[in-house]
Amino acid sequence: MRSWLIGLALATGALAPAWGFTQAAPATAAPLGDLSTVNRAIHVPAGARAGELESVNGAIRVDDGASFKSAEVVNGAIALGSRVTASGGLETVNGRIEVGSGSRIGGHIETVNGGVQLNGSSVTGGIETVNGGITLLRSSVGGSLETVNGDLRIGSGSVVRGDLIVRKPHGWFNRSKPPKVTIEANATVEGRLLFEREVTLVIDPAARVAHPKPVTH
Repeated sequence: MRSWLIGLALATGALAPAWGFTQAAPATAAPLGDLSTVNRAIHVPAGARAGELESVNGAIRVDDGASFKSAEVVNGAIALGSRVTASGGLETVNGRIEVGSGSRIGGHIETVNGGVQLNGSSVTGGIETVNGGITLLRSSVGGSLETVNGDLRIGSGSVVRGDLIVRKPHGWFNRSKPPKVTIEANATVEGRLLFEREVTLVIDPAARVAHPKPVTH
């Protein structure tokens, strides 16, 4: 997460998402360039082309068939429609990230407080959360999935090229309930299962897991 976004949030006292203000990109075939805002949401309409999307307090929504470089938010969700293309990654501190069917993300996906869900989409890099689950539904991830206090669900037809990692919690990130790691039938995990804390592991007999024995620390 870029330091200027967090610094701007602290300097302006922007600690919670603002609602009712939207920086809407015009519906045009011409490239929209970068879109940046402090207390507004960002909306990229269907089929539009944009650059970097950056918001402090406000969600980012990208409609079907649009494309952009990357998206970064401090307080707000990121929601992508179907057949959206991002050449870079998606990052938020406080907010959920959801990617629609047929969409392609060229970088990593990261969030601190919020879950991530892929619906028939693909990510070139990995996905990382601290307090939030990761759900893959008929999706592919080129890197690893990593969490501290979140559940991992690798749905049927999904592929993870990297590892499944559950980190040991520290300080106020700790929670008593072990995360649940589920690998459903016809899902594929090519990497290792790396668990630094207790987890509940469920692997369907029809799942394809290259290294089914977890590595624990």
